[in-house]
Amino acid sequence: MNGRFTILALVSMSFTTFMLSRFYKTRLWPMAFFLFLGGILGNYLSGNTEILQIPIILTVIILITKSIEEKNKSYSFISGLLTAVSVNINYLTGCILAPLFLYTLFSRLCGISEFLIAIGGGLLGLLIIFMPFLVAGHGKLTAYFTMQSDFLHHYSAAPQERLHTIVFMGTKIAFLLPVIFFWFRNKPVFWGDLRTRMLTLWFLCSVAASNMSGHAYSHYALLFLIPAMTMCTILYQNGRLSSFWPIAPLCVYSAIVMALNIKYNILDTIQMKRSNVEFISRAVGNRKVLNIRSDQSLYYLANLETFDPFLFQYHIDVHFGEQATEHYMQDLRQKPPFVLMQYRACVTSKNTDDICQWVNTHYRLVYTAYNPNEHLNVTERSYELYEINK
Repeated sequence: MNGRFTILALVSMSFTTFMLSRFYKTRLWPMAFFLFLGGILGNYLSGNTEILQIPIILTVIILITKSIEEKNKSYSFISGLLTAVSVNINYLTGCILAPLFLYTLFSRLCGISEFLIAIGGGLLGLLIIFMPFLVAGHGKLTAYFTMQSDFLHHYSAAPQERLHTIVFMGTKIAFLLPVIFFWFRNKPVFWGDLRTRMLTLWFLCSVAASNMSGHAYSHYALLFLIPAMTMCTILYQNGRLSSFWPIAPLCVYSAIVMALNIKYNILDTIQMKRSNVEFISRAVGNRKVLNIRSDQSLYYLANLETFDPFLFQYHIDVHFGEQATEHYMQDLRQKPPFVLMQYRACVTSKNTDDICQWVNTHYRLVYTAYNPNEHLNVTERSYELYEINK
């Protein structure tokens, strides 16, 4: 069903709004409004991993705080368990929650026993997550971490891209400067109420984590936008942000981003209709499809099964680098039933001559999705589907 990730994102945002409102004792609708602003800037509805990551991070922070306030060690254990889950959704979680756990230990807010209990919960969580690999045996767990290590090594950004990320994230933070100023002008945010301190640390660690990603993706900005918008709500509730003007630039920025996203979604929906998902689903059936540098969305929309373990558009290029073409050729020699490529990929040099020659020799074109009014342009949803010659 197209739109299921949006539904999941709405559920995630509703849960996050409710929990933040209850935990920081604010009115629900101001919290919903400010999180909506931040969600626009961070593309909350795009369905990226942050829609699961953020509610879990929030739950862990609540559990850590309650374990200290109520001296309840079971909260520490569950917080460690959920941290293991969240870290495996996105490793950047570790850059956010690890400093928070260490802060509670070194500031003596919790004892060594509570800290070790949280570690135990985390280890149990990891054991549960990786149990299928352990049961499978034959070096499956080692192979998994080897692939993770190799992929992340190649996925890490070049210095120029990291600089671009800092500028990109800095632009979003610039619109938050009035909120940041009013918040940090109040010195007790560092040593006053525990919940306020945890929120401050959450924001600061998230700013660092989003920049450490090395990639200027809006959804990474959600990591600091959500705590920032929570700070904004608290300031508004306490009357320290009584005027509209400090957040006016933020509102204008969000409105512009929302308008651009609406335009993109309309155009994307039109292009998606050209994908002819129902026909592709019937034509392919249960047979596997090799994706060669094409958008992966069709696999979800048409319920296709990937031939290669790497599905996302450029993940093979990221992982194998200069050997990517040879990897594709190894896949093609195994005769996958179908091959998916970008529209005019062989004309626009998206693929090498070896790949194009093999596909043209051994496969026939089944369907082409493109905009007939702009047939020379290639968009994300433009593709060509090939079936092997019989």
